[in-house]
Amino acid sequence: MAAVATAVAAELKVFTAEEAKWISAIQNQIIPEDDYPGALQTGCLQYLDRQLASVLERFVVAYRNGLKDFQQKEPHFLEMNSSQQIEVLQKLDKDPFFEMLVDHTMQGFYGSPEHGGNRDEASWKMMGIEKYMGGGHWHGA
Repeated sequence: MAAVATAVAAELKVFTAEEAKWISAIQNQIIPEDDYPGALQTGCLQYLDRQLASVLERFVVAYRNGLKDFQQKEPHFLEMNSSQQIEVLQKLDKDPFFEMLVDHTMQGFYGSPEHGGNRDEASWKMMGIEKYMGGGHWHGA
């Protein structure tokens, strides 16, 4: 996962490589890969970074401050196994930074790929939604 975050760091506009590692690790627990691609594979980090560089710019300071606070409270988060990370995140249920990250991760996962997330329309395929290319109409599979 760290290699993926580092590999995409060159294309990021807002997050540093270090911030990207942390954000993608959290996103990976918000929407983990199972039978379908998760946040990491569908570009949720890239979605968030792209949006923070434009329409969500007002949230950049909140992300930076929230992430710094999280890193201070949980400095070993990246070294934890998945179960330990989930346990940490479950304690953040009402934390504003975590709630914001959950909301924006969901937007990246379920939104239109044109905004930088939902790579290969993965979440739409998971839900059985197909795009009718002829007229832009939507229908269930």
